[in-house]
Amino acid sequence: MKKTLLLTFLLLCVTGLQAKPAAGLQKALHPASQQALLDHVNFAPSIDLNKEDKFGNTPLFAAAQKGDVRGILWMQKAAPNGEYLLHTGKDGNNVLHIARDMETFEVVLRSIRHFYPQDFKAKVAALLEQKNDLKETPLRAQLNYGKGDIFIKYFPQTRLFKQMSRVQAKLSQGGLVAEVAQDEKEAVLEKSKDLSGVTLPQAMRRMARRPGMQSAARLFQERFPSL
Repeated sequence: MKKTLLLTFLLLCVTGLQAKPAAGLQKALHPASQQALLDHVNFAPSIDLNKEDKFGNTPLFAAAQKGDVRGILWMQKAAPNGEYLLHTGKDGNNVLHIARDMETFEVVLRSIRHFYPQDFKAKVAALLEQKNDLKETPLRAQLNYGKGDIFIKYFPQTRLFKQMSRVQAKLSQGGLVAEVAQDEKEAVLEKSKDLSGVTLPQAMRRMARRPGMQSAARLFQERFPSL
């Protein structure tokens, strides 16, 4: 009995020690306290942020794929400018294509804001519109990875969302307006295709069958029922 209680106590201690860094990091990554974390990030000023490893990844890409937010902040502090954030890497991806999760995605965005406070919206818009070799925008790639939260949050900031919204509004009116809008509908669907020829609405309908993607698919369908 005593041995059982001792083992239980030790397990609770280990679990608590493992949980604290993650919880602390979540809190530190809040925009209001990001500077506090930056102040405690050590770095080597001589790092080459444009150097690619044997897999074709720059240090930023390697960190983004792993979800290494400390590493991303480390680079922000080490970099002389923000050019490394706009790099196009292997297969035509930019860093937003391959960011591991929402936290990583948003830390990258904050680094972009840090270096480009005046041009932030333009820089992010350009990255969000960029297509890789599979004709995927970053949000389409994130959708294919099953990251519906990233897609739903940032899709409204894209040109495609605005175009789809205009077409949906016309289709919803019915009658002659809807008939005239059919060509616009075909054009916007064509623009949304990836290399395999799957349109964004088709991809969203398929996603509805994937675990954890039902809410994203439902929100998209509610917004664009005629597409």
